[in-house]
Amino acid sequence: MNIDVQSYEPIRWKSGLLTLVFSFAFTIVIGRLFWVQVVEGAKYRDLAKKQYESRVPLRAERGRLVDRQMRDLATMMKTTSFAADPTMIEHPEMCAQLLSAAAEESAQVYLDRLRNAQGRFVWLARGVNTVMFPVLDTIRDRGLIRVKEPKRSFTHGPLAAQLIGTTDVDNNGLTGLELHYDGILRGQSGFVVMQRDGRGRLRPGVDPEREAPRNGQGLQLTIDLELQRVAEQELARGVRDAGAVSGTVIAIEPATGEILAMASFPSFNPNRLNTATDDAIRIRSVTDQYEPGSTMKAITAAALLEERKLAADDKVNGLNGVLKMAGGAVITDDHPVGQTTFRGALEQSSNVVFATLAEQLHDRVFYKYVRDFGFGIASGIDLPGEVRGRLKRPNEFGPSTKQFMSFGYGISATALQVLDAYAAIANGGILMQPHVVKGILTTDGDVDVAIAPQQIRRVVSVETARILTDMLVGVVERGTGQEARISGVRIAGKTGTAQQLTLGQYGKQNYTASFVGFYPADKPRVAMIVMLDRPITSIYGGTTAAPIFRRIVQKTMTMLQLDAVTQQRIAASSEVDTVIVPDVRGLGLSTADSVLRRLGLRAEMTAGAGLILRQNPANGSRIERGTSVNVQGQPQQGASQRPDVIGFPLRRAITVLYAAGFNVRIVGTGKVFKQEWTGETCIVSAR
Repeated sequence: MNIDVQSYEPIRWKSGLLTLVFSFAFTIVIGRLFWVQVVEGAKYRDLAKKQYESRVPLRAERGRLVDRQMRDLATMMKTTSFAADPTMIEHPEMCAQLLSAAAEESAQVYLDRLRNAQGRFVWLARGVNTVMFPVLDTIRDRGLIRVKEPKRSFTHGPLAAQLIGTTDVDNNGLTGLELHYDGILRGQSGFVVMQRDGRGRLRPGVDPEREAPRNGQGLQLTIDLELQRVAEQELARGVRDAGAVSGTVIAIEPATGEILAMASFPSFNPNRLNTATDDAIRIRSVTDQYEPGSTMKAITAAALLEERKLAADDKVNGLNGVLKMAGGAVITDDHPVGQTTFRGALEQSSNVVFATLAEQLHDRVFYKYVRDFGFGIASGIDLPGEVRGRLKRPNEFGPSTKQFMSFGYGISATALQVLDAYAAIANGGILMQPHVVKGILTTDGDVDVAIAPQQIRRVVSVETARILTDMLVGVVERGTGQEARISGVRIAGKTGTAQQLTLGQYGKQNYTASFVGFYPADKPRVAMIVMLDRPITSIYGGTTAAPIFRRIVQKTMTMLQLDAVTQQRIAASSEVDTVIVPDVRGLGLSTADSVLRRLGLRAEMTAGAGLILRQNPANGSRIERGTSVNVQGQPQQGASQRPDVIGFPLRRAITVLYAAGFNVRIVGTGKVFKQEWTGETCIVSAR
């Protein structure tokens, strides 16, 4: 049999081509394998590890905050955060209902998060305290993810809330000290590498890679917990009594600059940050500026004394309370004085006297003292958000700038700046750096770094500070600050009442009322300021802010470890909490009762009806809070009682007399100083 060799040629050619193609492909595969396994082997091994390994963060615990006595203010607590895989969740309604009971959000919120989630992971609730809600540990749902996380816990809730500040869900500082010292408090998180099984569940490996977290350091504050508590309670009470919009209290140790208390009202609870407003969170002591009013007179007095322009008992002229300035401006006094002493002018807070005396100081000299006392300069306190205030330079002074600035207008300052100035007087003329952190703690709670007091500058001499302190004691003993007086304790202080600018003009609608002082005056341990924004019941710092100051001193003086005799006197004076009775004559019973209740008193109608014609005790009397004021209204039909309207504003006197059924004849304007009767007609003289 003959075979045709030529018929096999195409087959051999195709077979060779296939062999060549396969050989080339095999060479490429071998080359690629060599490239992947040898040249880029490390890279692909890392990619493979990422498929079955996961780096889980280990969150560091935030450092604790303690007060000056090492009592806890902010710590960490163990919580559970809940997340979910929306594609695997089995009982969404049940999970949402249980989380709603613990995390204070509606169940619908959690259901919406599940429905609107992008991907296979969504946070539901962060930082839930499952100890308080153990039912959450009973949830069995393969789509629900639990993550153990530390959470900031503010031990005393709203106490010192603005000062301490807040943190977010990841424990980063947001406000206050938590923000300012975030780098120290936060620490550094670590991680651990876990292995992932075929179902995506994490489990530890045999020898997992791990970096331990470094917990944050703590802070010891200068705040005294008990003083802070009293300051907040009395401030809240005082704001309500005065019908004010807000208020601030700061207490400082003059010798060191350590802040002992810093309170603002309204406040908030940092453990429930979602309920807080921006207005409640800010630290008013350093963020809000205002015109200090008559508290500025102590600074003007210091400059006059230091420059030897006059002595405390030198004669001055108050011009009976009216000073006409060039250009038509008029300066008036609420407590007019004529010939008096420099000391007496400060006690009665005479704007006229201080505006006149300011002329004796050169513009640059006056500016230097105001500046040296810390106005127009940030104090440098270790808190965020501090403003500098506004102090005009001498080249910005107008014809009357210095005169108005001498009693606190044309200048703006924070409550802290005003307090620092008075603390300098209490400290013998030396201005100290204010601060709220006393030391930095180790993670074990020991003091690692102590913050030493820092002296800024000497402002006035020791002798000037001594004389001025004695003059300020007179303000409390005999002058406008008598509401701050405490038997057995020498308190130095000054009242302040300042009109606020409204639409660029001063008006008589809004005022700032304040009292600032220090005690005991002979050896000052505490300087403190109380400031109220827009009080209603009275605009004067002497009748609204000073009583708050007094009550705080009464309740905290025993903390200062004074001599036994002084402590006994203080304790005796604090047993009775008294208030000044307001004048409610001419008001309706409901209105009078509302005014009295703001002061902790109540009205009791003993006779008559309608407008109040008489009251007992009389206005201006001091009585114990919680007692009744007996009031008498218009007499019954046929009865005849002649109201006493001396001291009334003219409009109220007319209202009362007409309500009692009498005719009225008017002589003059202002307050009634005399009344005469002619039958059924009352002739009232006013001025």
